[in-house]
Amino acid sequence: MSKKILIVACMALFALPLAAQKTPDSLAAAYDSLADSILALRAAESGFVLAILDDHYRGAKRSMAREEYDRTAAEMALFATEGDNAVAGIRKRLVEGGHHHNADDGEGGTYETGFVVVTRKAKKKLLEASAAMRQATTGDARTAAWADFDAIAAKLLAGE
Repeated sequence: MSKKILIVACMALFALPLAAQKTPDSLAAAYDSLADSILALRAAESGFVLAILDDHYRGAKRSMAREEYDRTAAEMALFATEGDNAVAGIRKRLVEGGHHHNADDGEGGTYETGFVVVTRKAKKKLLEASAAMRQATTGDARTAAWADFDAIAAKLLAGE
């Protein structure tokens, strides 16, 4: 009988360190829920920025149809910069608070700091299309500027 007690006691002693080295399931589950929330907020931010882009895209398209080319160019530029100064201020506040949806890697990475959808490359081309629209004096030049903008904007709005 004493051998059985000794074996059980030894097993219990070996099990204690193993149990103490495990994070409690409730804490791991709570942290997992927090991670879900953080990732959901990131998805919500992407949704908000896509809505901003869609609004500026629709504004540019309406202005183009009305032959309001300066307004079209302005909406195109706002699309390229993911919104106006009010949105830039929000983006700056998020970055300063440690939220880096797309952090700048310091080496001219894919995105400017805090930008969510529009890449550096797309921004450059979109702003070029906006400038071309502003400078266009013929229908053909305006149509070409719009086509350049529309091709890039459609891809970004589709998540490509």
